Amino acid sequence: MNPTAKRILVALLSLLLIVYVGVQGYLIFSASLETITADKEIAYDTLKTTGVVYRSESVIRQQTDGYVFYTVQDGNRVSKNGNIAHVYPSMDDALKQQELDLLDEEIASLTSINAQGSSNRASLNSINQQINQTWLAISRSAQMASYGEINELHSRLLTLLNKKQLTIGKEENFNARLSELKTRRASLAASFQKATATVASPVAGYFVGSADGFEGILKTDGVESLTVGDIQQALTQEPTVDETNFVGKIVGDYEWYLACVLPLESVVTLKKGLQLDVCMPFVQSAPLSMKVVSLNKAVDDQVAVVLQCTQMSGALSTVRREQVEIRLTQYEGIVVPDESIHFNEQQEAGVYIQDGNILRFRRIQVLHHNETERYSVCAIREDKTYVQLYDRIVTEGEDLYDGKLVR
Repeated sequence: MNPTAKRILVALLSLLLIVYVGVQGYLIFSASLETITADKEIAYDTLKTTGVVYRSESVIRQQTDGYVFYTVQDGNRVSKNGNIAHVYPSMDDALKQQELDLLDEEIASLTSINAQGSSNRASLNSINQQINQTWLAISRSAQMASYGEINELHSRLLTLLNKKQLTIGKEENFNARLSELKTRRASLAASFQKATATVASPVAGYFVGSADGFEGILKTDGVESLTVGDIQQALTQEPTVDETNFVGKIVGDYEWYLACVLPLESVVTLKKGLQLDVCMPFVQSAPLSMKVVSLNKAVDDQVAVVLQCTQMSGALSTVRREQVEIRLTQYEGIVVPDESIHFNEQQEAGVYIQDGNILRFRRIQVLHHNETERYSVCAIREDKTYVQLYDRIVTEGEDLYDGKLVR
């Protein structure tokens, strides 16, 4: 081979080597990697079912000639012998009384604010903080199934805004407004007929203004002896609602019961007296603490499960048949998405983490797998060959291996 050809060949081979090295470097350093930070989460084994509520309820029936105007809303707490409604000759009379009550509230609020005087004004920072807290409370209340607090929160917000007007000096006092309100009140008070009767609560509890027909059927007496058939009937029954002279009902006890039917194999860990967290996602966000009071087996391998709860609220007072999630075993660990799980040469499950510019394989110990959302909760181990909190777990990338150099 002549020297010229030899030099050309060497140049071509050098060029190919440079191209090869460049391509490999590009593949190493430009490979697209996506990572997430290993974080901690609590997960549960849950049983999902539909439950039916048994509680103590007192139905209020009263002959009323006229328009019934309720003084409490659904879910409001009432005392024994407390007024829950007034009876007026007409709806117009009731609405005028409501307007009169609102005027009285505003007059009382402005009178109180006026009394603070210029020498005893509240801190502006304190007022602003209370305004912000009230706004947040209104926002939360608006997202709940019951809006019972909205009127009270509105009144509180209006009072705070009026206090702010005085504090910043935008208003010296509310004398003019008070004079106007009192004139309007005097005129309104003379324009309608007063209530002809009142309706009182026979017991203390939570007021509910509607009936579902189960009031005399789903009682708490003998609830621990409920069978699968009893509960299935309650879940499918559509009772007739007797509205004769019905005014409302009072949920009288804090103690109530949730009954459901579950397969035998799913309740092997349950036993009488066990305390459980139960979620009612369409009623409230926080789980309820309930105690297992009975497990009554049927011949077809289904179990009648009765849970007792001592928590009560306005929203819970109206629940009858509801979707529930019963939490069993709790798992706390590192969240690992399914797509990030790989196996090493020893067929050990693990993930690749980005440690600086190097990929490292870290084993995992799966405690719980969520099929629906496709992730696992893995044990937090002191052994550094296992994934650790705050590691950068690779969720997407090509040609992954332990020790790979990455960008």
